[in-house]
Amino acid sequence: MSVEELFKTALAEAKAWHASLPQASQFCDWPSDIHFEPRPAHLLAATELISERPGYTPAASKPLLSALQALAPHLEWRHTYTADQVGQHFLDHYGWFELAGPEGHFITRQTRITGAYWGPGLHYGRHQHEPEELYTVVSGGGVFHVDNREDQWLGPGESRYHASNQPHAMTMKDEPIVTLVFWRGRGLADPPRMTE
Repeated sequence: MSVEELFKTALAEAKAWHASLPQASQFCDWPSDIHFEPRPAHLLAATELISERPGYTPAASKPLLSALQALAPHLEWRHTYTADQVGQHFLDHYGWFELAGPEGHFITRQTRITGAYWGPGLHYGRHQHEPEELYTVVSGGGVFHVDNREDQWLGPGESRYHASNQPHAMTMKDEPIVTLVFWRGRGLADPPRMTE
């Protein structure tokens, strides 16, 4: 299978995942303006970790996870933060990529679709961003924190909504977490910022 075919397979699985989760399909429509835009691969430790230790994966998640694992060596993996902000251990066990969006492997101006991996035991500190987002858990799990709301552990197939500029955080316990995140609203290409 060619690299472009791997990308198209992953996009098709992401679309099927979006359609299978009412919370995702209600949050945003699948983009109608999407087209493939080759980007150079950029590998991080998470490139291998997503395959070596993805966490608990039920049957419903396996097609999407398998497609992302096959695609991992060809993705432009990114770090939003520096070691001074989050520590080197965090960076060695974390990475994200933009599957589709204003700066993604597939270009669309209508939404943003990102994937990410966090290893066991990591704490992703309070941060915020202008666009609204809907986390969906593909494999593993984590505890999601939102100011003035009860903490919630989410596993595969579950989701968490964050409003525009709503501070939130996440803690992984014994398992890692793999997520597919949908974004909508203004500032889709803007990075999140740590919250004071």
